[in-house]
Amino acid sequence: MGKVFDEEIVTLKADFMKLGALVGEAVANAGQAFIDHDTHKAETVITNDHAINHLQIHIEKRSFEMIALYQPVTGDLREVVGILKAVTDLERAGDHARNIARSTLSIKGQPRIATVESIIASMSKDVSEQYDDSISSYGEADQDKAKETAKRYDKVIEKHYNDIAAPSYQAMAKDSEIVNSAIIYLNVAKDLSRVSDYSTNICEWTIYLATGKIIELN
Repeated sequence: MGKVFDEEIVTLKADFMKLGALVGEAVANAGQAFIDHDTHKAETVITNDHAINHLQIHIEKRSFEMIALYQPVTGDLREVVGILKAVTDLERAGDHARNIARSTLSIKGQPRIATVESIIASMSKDVSEQYDDSISSYGEADQDKAKETAKRYDKVIEKHYNDIAAPSYQAMAKDSEIVNSAIIYLNVAKDLSRVSDYSTNICEWTIYLATGKIIELN
């Protein structure tokens, strides 16, 4: 049974990393679609969200089956539970990527604020890089990289959000015609912030995978 379980774990990890790559692609493409005003790319992100949800359900189902069938203990159990917990964060990050893609469609034809969109571009880039580093740390079970990733991006993402929110609120106060666009900017900033939060969660699950300890970063 040990050999069979080991093979199952390898397959489960591969599926998890595949899901991680799908979500990472969605996060990057959603941000780029918004920046480029690319509705076709946005629609592709929305369509591909079904594949993310399907794979998430498959991983969760298989994780529960493995726990029931093999009754793993200590390190083996930790690997399955870690994936079971982290997969939810991946799926939710994918949901926020989908929301950003929907915002790309919603803002089409609306007045734009170039300076705010420039900050969104920077925030999107940093959030995407943070996500990729988080997934990489999990795949390598590298707790030091996980800690460094969470620390490096925490204040950066918070500053981006504040830099987007302030001019958006100011624009709404000055010009009623910009209200819809400003609300969309705020929503996109919130979605990017949530992706960042889920990336931090992945870093926390990386530490759990490596040490068995549940800690809160940032």
